[in-house]
Amino acid sequence: MKTSREGDGRKRLKLNIYMRRKLTIAFGVASAVLFALALYLIFLIRDNGESYQKQILQQQDYSSTVLPFRRGAITDRNGTVLAYSEEVFTLILDPSVILYSPKNDNAQPNRNATVQALADVFGFDAADINKVLDEKPDSQYIRYARLLTLEQKTAFEKLQKEYNTAEDAQGRAVHSDEIKGVWFETEYKRTYPKETLACTVQGFSGTDASEGHWGIEEYYNDYLSGINGKRYSYMNQNGEMEQVQQPPENGNTVVSTIDWYIQSVVQQKISEFIASNEYKNVGVVVMDPNTAEVLGMATDKCFDPNEPADMSHTYTEEAIRAMTEEELAEARNQMWRNFTISDANSPGSVCKSFTVAIGLEEAVVTPESQFVCDGGEEVAGVHIGCTETHGDLKLEEGLWYSCNDVMMNIAARLSVPSILQYERNFGLGSRTGIDLPGEATGFIFSEDTMSAVDVATTSFGQGFSATMIQVAAAYCALINGGYYYQPRIVRQIVDENGGLVKKFEPELVKTVITEEISSFLRTALYNTVESWSTARNGRIEGYKVGGKTSTAQKYPIEDEKYLIAYMAFVPADDPQLLIFVEVDEPEHQGTTVSNEGTAKLEKAIMTELLPYLGIPKAGN
Repeated sequence: MKTSREGDGRKRLKLNIYMRRKLTIAFGVASAVLFALALYLIFLIRDNGESYQKQILQQQDYSSTVLPFRRGAITDRNGTVLAYSEEVFTLILDPSVILYSPKNDNAQPNRNATVQALADVFGFDAADINKVLDEKPDSQYIRYARLLTLEQKTAFEKLQKEYNTAEDAQGRAVHSDEIKGVWFETEYKRTYPKETLACTVQGFSGTDASEGHWGIEEYYNDYLSGINGKRYSYMNQNGEMEQVQQPPENGNTVVSTIDWYIQSVVQQKISEFIASNEYKNVGVVVMDPNTAEVLGMATDKCFDPNEPADMSHTYTEEAIRAMTEEELAEARNQMWRNFTISDANSPGSVCKSFTVAIGLEEAVVTPESQFVCDGGEEVAGVHIGCTETHGDLKLEEGLWYSCNDVMMNIAARLSVPSILQYERNFGLGSRTGIDLPGEATGFIFSEDTMSAVDVATTSFGQGFSATMIQVAAAYCALINGGYYYQPRIVRQIVDENGGLVKKFEPELVKTVITEEISSFLRTALYNTVESWSTARNGRIEGYKVGGKTSTAQKYPIEDEKYLIAYMAFVPADDPQLLIFVEVDEPEHQGTTVSNEGTAKLEKAIMTELLPYLGIPKAGN
């Protein structure tokens, strides 16, 4: 009789045999698969090994270093450098190398020599360097100092080489340690060698010379900027460090229309003027009337682009200390902005020349027209006065004596659409498109808003607003034969090798008046300076100077604040130079005193520039 235990034993035996067979089959299949996979990998590596190796290397850790571009230079029209990017260096510490000693991990022999060399050459605090090393002993990259000069870098590398290679008479190393774990990365620092010269024209760049702010630096930032390069470091298949470098693309050079000597004269004369006068703003624009290129442009606000936040060139220490943080920010903004393009005011009597030009163009007056000044006009129930009762005047004499009555009589004969069209043609009340940031628009009336009173006041430069550059560009057209050119501050762009990238030729936008009328105005404005008017203060012995003074009352009228100006050009019969001076809210509000001041400032500038530009005296 079979027992239950014998039956169970036979069942287990059969199960073990079955499991062994299953395991043997599974093992065989797995071995076959692994063998096939191995063969596949062998053939795959043989055929594609190099490709896969590259992919693996690409997936490994690597380091990259930015190679900064050099920002392009800014020069004057003759090539004098106004701004450039100077090569400077960032000092990098590698604590893992400085602190490493192959013989004794605790000795750290390279540390003392390296720290001492850094202290000796650069004047760094040795304790501070040691603190940095102790805080990050395993680091391989610490930017320790920036904006180091080439001289400093060279001095350190010289000391390092001499120390590490020093030998005694027997040719044995003098030092058991080395200066190691220090290297330098190149960067650039924006430098302005002429310091405050043309500061509001060229603007400034950040410390790393990568982006411009204000002026040419901002407007032409895309041309001045380049593209950073990169240096990649990676481990090759032999365990060696290799590098791949993509070089940077440097920025272009911007050649401005500014003449550095003209600019320096303008700034010097403004400084002399403001030393004995109180004012809100002072601006001067010097242009070539035949191309509308700006030769000089300056305001009383001044700063050094090398240290743009320094306000000491414009404000006293006492005034700076008295300002709140908000006031300091606003003061810096006012210091950086360019009054000659960013502020629009009623230009005043300089615009009487435009009224005469429009009257002649529209044939509502002729050079022989006669007028009677009885001290003012009644317009729509409003009395608008003249500075004096001039009596009988010819058209030209209306300019000599700056007679409001004559101008209102001319304007009354014109239609509102024609007045506004000529103002637009002359570029008044709209941006000129000068290649500088921050240009204001100004304001002129529309047909719907211009009243009879507005027509009258517009005739002598009140009621609308324009910037200095708008008025100066319009005057260029007024005296050069009637040709309105786009005002410019940059002549051309060249690459770092001097190759031409872009050239800006004088751009004729439109013809605004005829040569005949332009000639009449040149003569009339010359006679204005030669007459006994306030413009006479701008006369220069031996030269034919044309010019016009201006006094505009600012709004609101009850504040009794004024803007005074002087427009002058020379030679009057063939203009080669135009100067526009504007003084905003002078201390002395009397018309005669104010106009004398602007005329003297213009005369002081022009007297210096005429010999420099080689403009001959009359009759020579």
